[in-house]
Amino acid sequence: MEPMPFRLRIALLSALVSGVVLAAFGGACWYWIGRAKLESVDTQIRSLGARHPGWFANRGSYERLNSALEFIFGDAEQTQLILLVKDSQGRTLYTSPGWPAEIVPGQLNCSLADDPEALELVAGGRQGFVGATNAPGGGGGRRGQGGRGLGLGPGGPPMVTFTKTPRFQTVHTADGAWRLGMLGTAETTLVIGLDYAPVQAELDRVRGIFFIALPAALLLIGAGGWVVAGRAMRPLRNIAQTAERVTARGLDQRIAVSIEDPEITRLIQVLNRMIDRLEASFHQATRFSADASHELKTPLAVMQGELENALQSAPTGSPEQQVFANLLEETQRLKAITRSLLLLAQADAGQLPLTLEPINLSAALGGLTEDLEALAAESRLEVRFNAEPDLRVRADWPLLRQAIMNLLHNAVRYNDPAGYIEVTLASRNGQVELEVTNSGPGIPASDQARVFDRFFRVDTARGRRTDGVGLGLSLAREIVGAHQGRLVLKEGRPGRTRFALILPGEHSAGAADTTATQPRD
Repeated sequence: MEPMPFRLRIALLSALVSGVVLAAFGGACWYWIGRAKLESVDTQIRSLGARHPGWFANRGSYERLNSALEFIFGDAEQTQLILLVKDSQGRTLYTSPGWPAEIVPGQLNCSLADDPEALELVAGGRQGFVGATNAPGGGGGRRGQGGRGLGLGPGGPPMVTFTKTPRFQTVHTADGAWRLGMLGTAETTLVIGLDYAPVQAELDRVRGIFFIALPAALLLIGAGGWVVAGRAMRPLRNIAQTAERVTARGLDQRIAVSIEDPEITRLIQVLNRMIDRLEASFHQATRFSADASHELKTPLAVMQGELENALQSAPTGSPEQQVFANLLEETQRLKAITRSLLLLAQADAGQLPLTLEPINLSAALGGLTEDLEALAAESRLEVRFNAEPDLRVRADWPLLRQAIMNLLHNAVRYNDPAGYIEVTLASRNGQVELEVTNSGPGIPASDQARVFDRFFRVDTARGRRTDGVGLGLSLAREIVGAHQGRLVLKEGRPGRTRFALILPGEHSAGAADTTATQPRD
């Protein structure tokens, strides 16, 4: 399973954290809005009881309060407001016409605690309506004398004070919900109920709007997190792009330091210093390889000359002649390795000397295939040659010839007895493509990615039975790369190995064009 991209993780994490915060905030707001609505209903219930306290003066006319409220609310009173009156023994004295059948008056707990402040007012002789508002379950504020100064005048019935602490509760029925407020004195309890369904519907609408807005908000937050993460990762992308350009020939690349991101600046400075150390070490190793290869050329040339003289002076067929022949062969092998290392060191430093000239590659391959047929004759290999005429490139022929010969020699070395070698030269999409195909054991899939590594040889070819040190393909690739071309392994299955050498082609000027050089081997 592939890991989730960092930018996507940031966007999702932003949406998740914001979603939790918004959900908590929305839940808290919904709770406090519900509390405020509840207290508003409780205040309205207390206000209704406070507007008509005189009904206590004539306990036989409880309908007066219901009629007064019906006058206030109109026709909606039957569905919005209900009344219930109980005496101190819990007996129901009055029930409004719209009282729900599901709310059984006998099952309502109408016992109220005494309000000490209201009793103190009554004992002090100060008559008036006192609405205790500090009730559990709803309401808040300071008790006050809401009806003080509302007496009926001289000779009128005295106003009775509510001496009980009001209590409120919500009762649910099949058709909705009612908010009940219980107000009373020592002798009577008044229960006023308001329809709570509109308030509940309003709270439900608020909750619905929140649930609709939450996904949209999370989507916007996620998109914002995606944009912010992209901007935050811009310095990292610049670092990655610069690091991709850092190669053996591009060690001079450095990451631009940005003063806008102090946290990233430290990382960039560390990476730049690391590249400085790598560049210094690489140049030192390249110089050492080039210097060593250059210094070895003269001693090896002297050794080769001395061995050739000794070989000619030794008696024919003598043991000395065989020893000198073996030493001469190893010396020539060392010279080839030294020259390859020198060329590789120059290629790594970007200093591979090229003398480009127009080359008629179709004609040049004709001479190389003659050498190939001579090499293949010992193993009885069949050589097939197929080249389009007059294909031209600009190249340094001695170096390009060495790259092609490395491919041809490998095709001879790693082949089956009585196998075949096929050389094809064709033009494709403005490029000249040379394919060298041979039979043989092929290249295992696990080794195909390393065939161009230096000193790498396939396990089946590591023995000294097959000549070579593993530098031919790597040197050929460097030479072709210096010519702005490519060398690739196209096929490596058992029984068939195919390499392709691809170079930029030159437009043919026709058969009469004599500008292309006929290289000399």
